Amino acid sequence: MTSPSAPDPAPAPESIADRSRRRWWLIGGGVAAVAVAAFLAFAVFGVHTLFVDDEVDEAGPEFASGAELTTPPSTTEAPATTAAEAEGEEATTTTTTSPPEPTVTVAGTGSFTGVDHPGEGTVNLLTDGAQTFVRFEDDFATDNGPDLYAVAYVGGERIELGQLKGNIGAQNYELPGEVDPATVEVVAVWCKRFDATFTEAAITGT
Repeated sequence: MTSPSAPDPAPAPESIADRSRRRWWLIGGGVAAVAVAAFLAFAVFGVHTLFVDDEVDEAGPEFASGAELTTPPSTTEAPATTAAEAEGEEATTTTTTSPPEPTVTVAGTGSFTGVDHPGEGTVNLLTDGAQTFVRFEDDFATDNGPDLYAVAYVGGERIELGQLKGNIGAQNYELPGEVDPATVEVVAVWCKRFDATFTEAAITGT
Protein backbone atom coordinates (compact mmCIF):
# COMPACT_ATOMS: atom_id res chain seq x y z
CA MET A 1 0.00 0.00 0.00
CA THR A 2 1.50 3.26 -1.08
CA SER A 3 1.45 6.30 1.09
CA PRO A 4 -0.20 9.47 -0.23
CA SER A 5 2.21 11.89 -1.88
CA ALA A 6 3.14 15.00 0.04
CA PRO A 7 1.49 18.24 -1.14
CA ASP A 8 3.56 20.66 -3.18
CA PRO A 9 5.18 23.28 -1.02
CA ALA A 10 3.36 26.62 -1.04
CA PRO A 11 5.15 29.44 -2.90
CA ALA A 12 7.09 31.76 -0.71
CA PRO A 13 5.04 34.82 0.14
CA GLU A 14 6.05 37.99 -1.71
CA SER A 15 8.27 40.01 0.50
CA ILE A 16 7.20 43.42 1.70
CA ALA A 17 10.18 44.93 -0.09
CA ASP A 18 9.12 43.39 -3.44
CA ARG A 19 5.56 44.64 -3.09
CA SER A 20 6.76 48.13 -2.20
CA ARG A 21 9.15 48.18 -5.15
CA ARG A 22 6.43 47.15 -7.59
CA ARG A 23 4.03 49.77 -6.21
CA TRP A 24 6.57 52.54 -6.70
CA TRP A 25 7.25 51.37 -10.25
CA LEU A 26 3.53 51.62 -11.03
CA ILE A 27 3.27 55.06 -9.45
CA GLY A 28 6.34 56.26 -11.32
CA GLY A 29 4.98 54.96 -14.62
CA GLY A 30 1.64 56.68 -14.02
CA VAL A 31 3.31 59.99 -13.22
CA ALA A 32 5.44 59.74 -16.37
CA ALA A 33 2.36 59.01 -18.49
CA VAL A 34 0.54 62.01 -17.05
CA ALA A 35 3.58 64.21 -17.69
CA VAL A 36 3.80 63.09 -21.32
CA ALA A 37 0.06 63.64 -21.83
CA ALA A 38 0.31 67.12 -20.30
CA PHE A 39 3.28 67.99 -22.52
CA LEU A 40 1.42 66.88 -25.64
CA ALA A 41 -1.76 68.69 -24.62
CA PHE A 42 -0.17 72.02 -23.71
CA ALA A 43 3.14 72.26 -25.56
CA VAL A 44 2.16 70.52 -28.80
CA PHE A 45 -1.61 70.84 -29.13
CA GLY A 46 -1.98 74.07 -27.14
CA VAL A 47 -5.34 73.05 -25.69
CA HIS A 48 -5.08 75.74 -22.99
CA THR A 49 -5.50 78.46 -25.63
CA LEU A 50 -9.00 77.20 -26.36
CA PHE A 51 -10.10 78.42 -22.93
CA VAL A 52 -8.42 81.86 -22.99
CA ASP A 53 -9.58 84.77 -25.16
CA ASP A 54 -7.10 87.31 -26.55
CA GLU A 55 -9.00 90.56 -27.10
CA VAL A 56 -7.55 93.43 -29.15
CA ASP A 57 -8.88 96.84 -30.13
CA GLU A 58 -6.63 98.43 -32.75
CA ALA A 59 -7.47 101.78 -34.28
CA GLY A 60 -7.73 102.08 -38.04
CA PRO A 61 -4.54 101.45 -40.03
CA GLU A 62 -2.05 104.27 -40.57
CA PHE A 63 -1.12 104.79 -44.22
CA ALA A 64 2.29 106.17 -45.19
CA SER A 65 0.52 108.75 -47.35
CA GLY A 66 -1.41 110.05 -44.37
CA ALA A 67 -4.66 109.15 -46.12
CA GLU A 68 -7.78 108.56 -44.09
CA LEU A 69 -11.07 106.86 -44.82
CA THR A 70 -13.13 109.86 -45.92
CA THR A 71 -15.51 110.89 -48.70
CA PRO A 72 -13.90 112.26 -51.89
CA PRO A 73 -13.00 115.97 -51.78
CA SER A 74 -15.89 118.22 -52.65
CA THR A 75 -15.88 121.23 -54.94
CA THR A 76 -16.18 124.77 -53.62
CA GLU A 77 -18.27 127.42 -55.29
CA ALA A 78 -16.81 130.90 -55.80
CA PRO A 79 -18.86 133.89 -54.62
CA ALA A 80 -21.37 135.18 -57.19
CA THR A 81 -21.23 138.74 -58.49
CA THR A 82 -22.72 141.49 -56.36
CA ALA A 83 -26.26 142.75 -56.89
CA ALA A 84 -24.91 145.96 -58.41
CA GLU A 85 -22.85 144.04 -60.92
CA ALA A 86 -25.79 141.82 -61.70
CA GLU A 87 -27.83 144.81 -62.79
CA GLY A 88 -25.44 145.61 -65.61
CA GLU A 89 -24.31 142.19 -66.61
CA GLU A 90 -25.25 138.58 -66.27
CA ALA A 91 -24.03 137.05 -63.06
CA THR A 92 -21.57 134.20 -63.54
CA THR A 93 -20.68 131.34 -61.25
CA THR A 94 -17.30 129.69 -61.20
CA THR A 95 -16.21 126.55 -59.39
CA THR A 96 -12.82 125.59 -58.13
CA THR A 97 -11.70 122.11 -57.17
CA SER A 98 -9.55 121.47 -54.13
CA PRO A 99 -6.20 119.83 -54.86
CA PRO A 100 -6.62 116.06 -54.75
CA GLU A 101 -5.58 114.51 -51.47
CA PRO A 102 -4.90 110.81 -50.86
CA THR A 103 -8.01 109.06 -49.68
CA VAL A 104 -8.77 105.58 -48.43
CA THR A 105 -11.44 103.49 -50.09
CA VAL A 106 -12.91 100.09 -49.32
CA ALA A 107 -11.64 97.73 -52.02
CA GLY A 108 -13.49 94.68 -50.70
CA THR A 109 -15.52 93.40 -47.79
CA GLY A 110 -16.72 90.12 -46.32
CA SER A 111 -18.32 88.42 -43.32
CA PHE A 112 -16.62 85.66 -41.35
CA THR A 113 -18.34 82.29 -41.07
CA GLY A 114 -17.28 79.19 -39.17
CA VAL A 115 -15.27 76.41 -40.80
CA ASP A 116 -13.50 74.16 -38.27
CA HIS A 117 -14.44 76.57 -35.47
CA PRO A 118 -17.14 79.23 -35.05
CA GLY A 119 -16.44 82.65 -36.53
CA GLU A 120 -18.26 85.94 -37.04
CA GLY A 121 -17.68 89.58 -37.84
CA THR A 122 -16.67 91.86 -40.69
CA VAL A 123 -13.43 92.22 -42.65
CA ASN A 124 -12.64 95.14 -44.96
CA LEU A 125 -9.83 95.71 -47.45
CA LEU A 126 -8.78 99.36 -47.12
CA THR A 127 -6.51 100.93 -49.75
CA ASP A 128 -5.15 104.34 -50.70
CA GLY A 129 -3.91 103.03 -54.03
CA ALA A 130 -0.39 102.44 -52.75
CA GLN A 131 -0.98 100.45 -49.56
CA THR A 132 -3.70 98.00 -48.64
CA PHE A 133 -4.63 96.81 -45.17
CA VAL A 134 -6.86 93.90 -44.23
CA ARG A 135 -8.91 95.11 -41.27
CA PHE A 136 -10.83 92.82 -38.96
CA GLU A 137 -13.53 95.07 -37.52
CA ASP A 138 -14.46 95.18 -33.84
CA ASP A 139 -17.27 92.64 -34.29
CA PHE A 140 -14.75 89.92 -35.25
CA ALA A 141 -14.63 86.83 -33.03
CA THR A 142 -13.52 83.21 -33.30
CA ASP A 143 -12.10 80.52 -31.03
CA ASN A 144 -8.55 80.89 -29.77
CA GLY A 145 -5.96 78.27 -30.57
CA PRO A 146 -2.26 77.60 -31.13
CA ASP A 147 -0.21 78.97 -34.03
CA LEU A 148 -3.01 81.02 -35.62
CA TYR A 149 -2.39 83.25 -38.64
CA ALA A 150 -4.37 85.81 -40.61
CA VAL A 151 -4.18 84.77 -44.26
CA ALA A 152 -5.53 85.83 -47.65
CA TYR A 153 -6.18 83.62 -50.66
CA VAL A 154 -5.49 84.75 -54.22
CA GLY A 155 -6.05 82.26 -57.01
CA GLY A 156 -5.90 79.41 -54.51
CA GLU A 157 -2.55 80.58 -53.12
CA ARG A 158 -2.34 81.20 -49.38
CA ILE A 159 -0.64 84.46 -48.37
CA GLU A 160 0.33 84.79 -44.71
CA LEU A 161 -0.40 88.27 -43.37
CA GLY A 162 0.98 87.67 -39.88
CA GLN A 163 0.25 85.84 -36.66
CA LEU A 164 -3.26 86.50 -35.39
CA LYS A 165 -3.14 89.34 -32.86
CA GLY A 166 -6.27 88.23 -31.04
CA ASN A 167 -9.27 86.00 -31.49
CA ILE A 168 -11.64 88.86 -30.61
CA GLY A 169 -11.70 92.48 -31.73
CA ALA A 170 -10.39 94.97 -34.29
CA GLN A 171 -6.96 94.43 -35.85
CA ASN A 172 -5.01 95.34 -39.01
CA TYR A 173 -2.74 93.38 -41.34
CA GLU A 174 -0.91 94.87 -44.32
CA LEU A 175 -1.38 93.14 -47.65
CA PRO A 176 1.92 92.66 -49.53
CA GLY A 177 2.46 95.47 -52.01
CA GLU A 178 2.60 93.17 -55.02
CA VAL A 179 -0.90 91.82 -54.33
CA ASP A 180 -3.78 93.63 -56.03
CA PRO A 181 -6.60 93.91 -53.45
CA ALA A 182 -9.11 93.30 -56.24
CA THR A 183 -7.73 89.75 -56.59
CA VAL A 184 -8.22 88.74 -52.94
CA GLU A 185 -10.88 86.02 -52.85
CA VAL A 186 -10.93 84.94 -49.20
CA VAL A 187 -9.55 86.15 -45.87
CA ALA A 188 -9.24 83.50 -43.15
CA VAL A 189 -7.86 82.55 -39.76
CA TRP A 190 -5.65 79.50 -40.25
CA CYS A 191 -3.93 77.19 -37.76
CA LYS A 192 -0.48 76.58 -39.21
CA ARG A 193 0.43 73.76 -36.83
CA PHE A 194 -2.50 71.55 -37.80
CA ASP A 195 -3.34 73.05 -41.22
CA ALA A 196 -6.89 73.84 -40.08
CA THR A 197 -9.05 76.81 -41.08
CA PHE A 198 -10.84 78.26 -38.07
CA THR A 199 -13.02 80.80 -39.90
CA GLU A 200 -13.08 82.52 -43.30
CA ALA A 201 -14.76 85.36 -45.19
CA ALA A 202 -15.42 85.47 -48.93
CA ILE A 203 -14.44 88.90 -50.25
CA THR A 204 -16.63 90.87 -52.63
CA GLY A 205 -15.93 94.23 -54.25
CA THR A 206 -17.72 97.38 -53.21
